[in-house]
Amino acid sequence: PRDAAIDERVLRAARQLLIDRGLRAMSLDAVADIAGVSRSAIYRRWASSDELMLDALDDALGQLPGPDPSVASEAFWREVREGLRVAVAGLSNPMEQDAIQFWLGRLTHQPKLHRRYWERRVQPCRERAINSLRAAAAQGQVINAADADLLVDMLAGLLLYRYFLTPHELRTSETDEQWLDRVVDLGERLLAPAPHSHDAQH
Repeated sequence: PRDAAIDERVLRAARQLLIDRGLRAMSLDAVADIAGVSRSAIYRRWASSDELMLDALDDALGQLPGPDPSVASEAFWREVREGLRVAVAGLSNPMEQDAIQFWLGRLTHQPKLHRRYWERRVQPCRERAINSLRAAAAQGQVINAADADLLVDMLAGLLLYRYFLTPHELRTSETDEQWLDRVVDLGERLLAPAPHSHDAQH
């Protein structure tokens, strides 16, 4: 029978490597040395080093934070800003950066692992954001959430563009806080109902 203690030792070793030295230092030899097991023992449990990395990232990072669909309507835009602030803080975490670069650079070429990353780390957060927009529309805080999925995807693309495609020296004209303020202000101008339309509902 498979020894669960070895699974835990390997995951613990891989997690420690990620925390101490980053994704680039991850190798099966390094994990095997730290865990005190053979490479064959690892391969009996994980089909590839990328599969082990994915489990180690899940173990180290946990679930991505996201907005709470049950937030009170009057706090919706504050909740949006706080959700974005948490997302930006996460993108500043070297391990989260490693995870996204791992996803974009390697998992997109491996359909099975790509889907697993999506289902574990992206889809739950995306669905919470979509549900939050729909709840806000139902409470009159957003004009229309018929295309909530597109709006959430556009926002995710905006974050990836700023923090992964734009060189850091080209992002110094404003702070992250100022940028977040502009993003939320734009969203509110485009999506919030006009005051008279909101009053007409009451």
